[in-house]
Amino acid sequence: MSKHSFIAALLVSAAPVLVSAQHTVAKAAESSPVGSLPSVAPGGGTSSCSALSHLTARGSVFPETAGPGFASYVDPTVYRERADRVMIGCRSFVAPFASLDGTMGPIAIGDDTNIQDNVVLTGTLVMIGDHVSIAHGATIVGPATVGAPKGLPAFVGFNSIIDGATVEPDAMVTHLVKVSPGIVIRSGVKVLPGKWIKTQDEADNEALGKVTKVTDADRDFMRGVLHVNGSFAGGYAELAQISPSQLLGAGRDPGHSDFNRDADLPTFAGQSEAHPEIPMRIVGGVRMDDPLVALLAKVGRNVSIRADEGEHFRFGIVGGVQDRVTFHALEHSDLDIGNGDQFGYHVVVHGGADDASLPHEVTRIEDNVTVKDWSVVFRSKVGAGVTIGVRSYVDGCHLAPGTVVPDRTIMIKDKVVGTVEW
Repeated sequence: MSKHSFIAALLVSAAPVLVSAQHTVAKAAESSPVGSLPSVAPGGGTSSCSALSHLTARGSVFPETAGPGFASYVDPTVYRERADRVMIGCRSFVAPFASLDGTMGPIAIGDDTNIQDNVVLTGTLVMIGDHVSIAHGATIVGPATVGAPKGLPAFVGFNSIIDGATVEPDAMVTHLVKVSPGIVIRSGVKVLPGKWIKTQDEADNEALGKVTKVTDADRDFMRGVLHVNGSFAGGYAELAQISPSQLLGAGRDPGHSDFNRDADLPTFAGQSEAHPEIPMRIVGGVRMDDPLVALLAKVGRNVSIRADEGEHFRFGIVGGVQDRVTFHALEHSDLDIGNGDQFGYHVVVHGGADDASLPHEVTRIEDNVTVKDWSVVFRSKVGAGVTIGVRSYVDGCHLAPGTVVPDRTIMIKDKVVGTVEW
């Protein structure tokens, strides 16, 4: 069965037999937006992406016999329910604490796609195509489709919710967005931060203020995200072969990439060490001032701190971190977290360039800052004693000490530009 026929069949039926469906597209001849694929894999492993693999309850590399450049990687912490209904293509990456729940129906994840930390895929049918990025904390509730087989890149941003909707290739849903059932986000459309798309007219009509056009810079950003996460798929799959204990708890990152060359271990109170036994994921060059025992007493479940892209993270004495919190950074940027900071449920803190004033950008959160539930702090500098309210979005800002950002506020480049509508 061709890949297109496979998807058509899934749309009609959720029968378990579909887990054995095959792609028959000649991938070696494909010219994709992220580069051509080699026809032969060195080392004797699988040399084509002609088949979807269905997940198993355990294991990290799919298919198990994949050669270099073809394996998909699923972190051991990923929640897998009815794994026999969850399928994945080649060179895809599923990050720590993602949830792939096939209880109500099948989930298919295409080639060269990434499902990032604390993402949830659930519902009657979830189709994630090729070249798709589902960013940290996002939720996709089926029946839903994002991207397409052999499609142009598509993107869903931090802590956004796609509820029974479609995001076409070359579309971009930014951060803290909600898209209601039956809506189609069409190719070339970008949904602005914090918007709730309730009608098709809101998704199509720029004059209503909720969408705009995808730009060339947006497309470059999407391609960059795919490049990094494709490197993760290969790097972590290799790490699974040579040092599988590093895939659990606190361990080193793969390194050896064009954006993160060093394979570092995290440090705790000055001690550099791996701890596969802990329930968190702390990856790469993360320096924690807390001793490990003290840190674990202050951190909730499903907390992911990954210094595998941006690679220098420093944490002072942690105040508290609730469940499902993610810390990450874009390439060539760092995180610097102060003392006594409190991070609420489902928060995302993400580094990146905010003002280009430094040769290596630092996203900095000073002492005694409170970031409340579901909020996103992206490539910003946050002064001491700042409070960021529930489900707020702070991007490219420099917040003075003591600033209070109200609940559901959108701040971009130091200006309040709207509210999160849901």
